[in-house]
Parts: sequence; structure tokens; C-alpha cells
Amino acid sequence: MQRNDFRIAIVGAGGIGCATAAYLRASGLPVAMWSPTGRRLRPHAQPGQARFDCVGALDGAVAVERLARLADLSDYSHVFICLPASHYQQVLQDAAPHWRDGQTLIVSGALSLVPLWLRQTAAAHGADVTAVGWSTTLTTAHFLPDGRLHLNAPRGQIGMAWLAPPEGGGDALADCRALFGDRFAPADNLLASTLANINPIAHAAEVIPNLTRMDRGEAWPLFGHFTGVVANMAQALDRERLALAQALGFTLPTLAQHYSRSYHVPLGPLEDIARAIDARGAGPLGPARLAHRYVLEDVPFGLVFQERLARLLGVDCPLLSACITLLEAVYAESFRDRNYLLAELLPEGMSAEALLAACRSPCAAS
Repeated sequence: MQRNDFRIAIVGAGGIGCATAAYLRASGLPVAMWSPTGRRLRPHAQPGQARFDCVGALDGAVAVERLARLADLSDYSHVFICLPASHYQQVLQDAAPHWRDGQTLIVSGALSLVPLWLRQTAAAHGADVTAVGWSTTLTTAHFLPDGRLHLNAPRGQIGMAWLAPPEGGGDALADCRALFGDRFAPADNLLASTLANINPIAHAAEVIPNLTRMDRGEAWPLFGHFTGVVANMAQALDRERLALAQALGFTLPTLAQHYSRSYHVPLGPLEDIARAIDARGAGPLGPARLAHRYVLEDVPFGLVFQERLARLLGVDCPLLSACITLLEAVYAESFRDRNYLLAELLPEGMSAEALLAACRSPCAAS
């Protein structure tokens, strides 16, 4: 398929969904968006369209088609899923009857092996799709108090893996490169790209020392408060993440390498990287409420997933488990029971060999 033949829709109109749309529109491609709330999209003079405003790496108004129904997604060749993992079940179960053969579904910053679940739920409705998992998002972005989207330059490298029909599946790597350039690093297994997502461990290290700031609704710069003690915690969690990857035979970028590539700052100690990000004004404010995706998404769908995987592999991750237990106590919530994907994709008693086979990407054979 030629680039101009792509029909692109985005599910989710938060910061990352809108940033993805902005870069696609800047390259001349039309984009349609569906959002469960649409609160970030503003009315457009043209019927059926919506708009939002950008500053930062892109500046100006962005116009998109506004989809009223999930059923309309069946008309699009490529669908980007830019949702918090806590919305996967509600939105994607409702969307499942509308997938069709040959579609490519791309999950931005995929957690908990959700592309595997997408393939399975699509198949249950008679559709054979290509499901892609990106290890991170196209860029970093956040909404300013005035409603404008501040977005940074695209990341220099994005890990990805995909699951495709045995025959006739799309070339996901070629498609992603056609849309966003030669920044994609294919992994031969979906587990590798899932563990390459650093958000769960990074956000745990960032929020746990700052929980009272969140509770009081303070305005605090995320990387401005990434001090040496936060860096120590983040590095310790990163060592456990990398140990999981090593047990599966994967070599992944470190958290420091990820931040350096994502924010285009020199590689060095984590504390120095965070200071450089903050000095450039490239980082967002930290969460100003306890009910934030850094916890409600990343704990059940990131940390709890990694804990289950560690148990399956027999890898000791005591700090990871301690973070989950601490946040369960703070929130008076059982985050370990919130990830509905675990029972389906990582059931008790599953072998590492069976899991690796289920997550094997077509690029492993190329």
C-alpha cells in the first residue's frame, strides 16, 4: 500500500493521540479521531470536523475528522490506539466487533501484551488483523492550562513488535516508517517491546516520593524533582526490569538511554539527564491529583504485569513488588486485581516457552 492510500484513524484524543494526529497532519495526511469524551477537541467551522492548537515542535491549529461512532473505525486501514491502559477493556471490547480483515492496529506505548489480546478479540469476531505494539509513544506531549497542546520533537528511536496473520498481513515496520520515518527498531518478540516500555518503573519512582504533592494538588515540575534519591530508586527498578528482559534473552535500552533519546539530551547519570530536560522546559508538570494515570494505569498494567512475569520466570524483583504493595496501601486499592489481561494472556502455570511462542513477531523469521 502506498503512503497516500493509508486511511488513518486514532482512538483517543488525549495528549498522545493529538500529538500523533498533529504529526500526521503536518505530513499532509488526513486523520480521523474518536474519543470517549472528546474534551480536548474544539468545534470546527466545517461540519464533522474538530480542531486543537499546538505549540512547541509544531505550532498552529490542527483540523481532524471527528468520528461519532466506534463502528466507523472499520473504514480505516490503520488505527492508532492512544489510550491509557485503564481504558483498554471498556473501549477496545466495544470496538472489537468493528475490526475487519487486513486492518493494522497500532498501540502506542503498549502495556500488558495488549496487541496479543487485540488479535484474539478480533479473531473472536471473525477478523484477522495485524496488531502492533510500540514500546513508547511517538513523542512526549502535554496540555497547557490554556488548552493548547505542547509537543516535543519525535523520539529518535521507538521499539516495536507486531503479530500478523500467517498470510496477507501488512508489513507493519514498512508502514510505520512510511508514516514517521526511519526511527523504528523492530523486536522479534512482543514481550521485548512490552518490557522496553519504561513508563511503569519511571512513573513509580517519580510519584512515590511526591505523593503528598499530588494529594495537595501542587504544581511541581516532574523532572525538576527528579533528584538523586529519585534517580537511585529509578535505577534500582530499571535493574529489575532489565533482569526480566535478560531472563527472556532480550537486551533492552536502559532508562537513561531512553530519556536521552526521547528528549534529545546527552547521555549521562539519570539525575543529570533529568536536570537537562527540566532546564530545556521539555518536561511536564508532575501529577496534581492522586487519581492519575501514572498510578491508575502504570501500576496494574505495568508493574503488576512485570511482577506476574517475574514469578513465571523465577526472577526476584523485590523492589517492584514493594512499590505495588506501598501504592496499594496508600490508595487503599488492590491494584493486583485490576489487570483483566493477566488471566487471559499470562495465566498461572503458563510456561515461558509458550508465552514466547505466542508473542513471536514476524520479523523474527525475516
